Amino acid sequence: MGLLAKGSLVRNKIILQTGDVLAGITALVPVFPLGPQLPLWTLSFIPVVLLFSFLCEVYQPEKWTFKERLLRSSLALAFSFILLFFLPNSQAAGFQKLLVSLVLFFVLQNGWQILFHKSNDALFFAEKIIVIGTGTAAKNVENLIEESPGKYTLLGYVETPMDPISVAGKDIIGHIDNIVEIAQNLHARAIVLALTERRGNLVVDKLVTCKLMGVRIMDYPSFFELMTGKIPVEHINPSWLVQSNGFLITPFIRSLKKVLDLIFSSILLCICLPFFPLIAILIKLDSKGPILYFQQRVGLNNKPFTIYKFRSMARDSEKNIGASWARENDPRVTPFGAFMRKTRIDELPQLINVLKGDMSFIGPRPERPEFVEQITKVTRYYSERHAIKPGITGWAQVMYP
Repeated sequence: MGLLAKGSLVRNKIILQTGDVLAGITALVPVFPLGPQLPLWTLSFIPVVLLFSFLCEVYQPEKWTFKERLLRSSLALAFSFILLFFLPNSQAAGFQKLLVSLVLFFVLQNGWQILFHKSNDALFFAEKIIVIGTGTAAKNVENLIEESPGKYTLLGYVETPMDPISVAGKDIIGHIDNIVEIAQNLHARAIVLALTERRGNLVVDKLVTCKLMGVRIMDYPSFFELMTGKIPVEHINPSWLVQSNGFLITPFIRSLKKVLDLIFSSILLCICLPFFPLIAILIKLDSKGPILYFQQRVGLNNKPFTIYKFRSMARDSEKNIGASWARENDPRVTPFGAFMRKTRIDELPQLINVLKGDMSFIGPRPERPEFVEQITKVTRYYSERHAIKPGITGWAQVMYP
């Protein structure tokens, strides 16, 4: 299907960010007509508002209600104003002009994003799909479609010789031997292979005919990933990992990612470094013990490294109980430590890990060796996450509270 297929979370974010670029340009034009002598803040306007919109998670449409999205875009607006106002010569350019541009961008950003969400959820634009299979995986496809209205319309299920039946009989629209005719008659745009048992169930030549007709063919794990941004580990196999487009990491991609890591971590470290002494004082006032916390984590190619964090727990909190998972309302966490964890401030020293090459700016969060051993025993393919460098922020940090 690809990252830009309908329903893809990546596709939605790219569209939202592209629209915001146009909104940013539109917000600047009435205030400063295009010319050779533009103030510095106007040149930085679009990158800054997009950066803070990203950091405030404005581009997470599946997560927020309308009010939550407004609140986050308001926070992004405030942070953008603070940074842009203190750029060189910004005060001379005019407080009012900067404020007008930001307010206009805020209105345009939220106005166009509302239109995008409304049109994206409209059933008129939904693509028609057929599900091959009648078992639990096939039923899950229907649940995914119901949870994300407007992306796809389920035409029905196609039964196979050996797949169990877990769906309503009225929703079964035919047999796999007739899949070509079914797809043609119902004008299907995509077919999802959601089979409990694949052997003896697929008529490959007929699926090839459907594909040549312009009907997209995808398996259940790919459809699940497309709709949720997650991978159903219990439904994947080694062949899916080999054939999937998402696991190709070329030397060019690694080199580019390393350069971007160095650039972003250096910039962010320069911005945050003046606040480190204040954080250190608050940690010392809050509880006895060291300011920084050093801990072994598992990194690239399963190699251990030392991670740096601001200490958020009481000193020697694991001395008697050993390594243990963090939990809600953890009594080991200090009052200021709880604030740092909530705001992710305790992770800032890991920018040094990025500069050292132990970590990346974005990647799966590194885990302790004891926990890696436990998780690997019960979670398939968990060790494959160590094929890339761990990151300061990863999927879980973006998608969960």
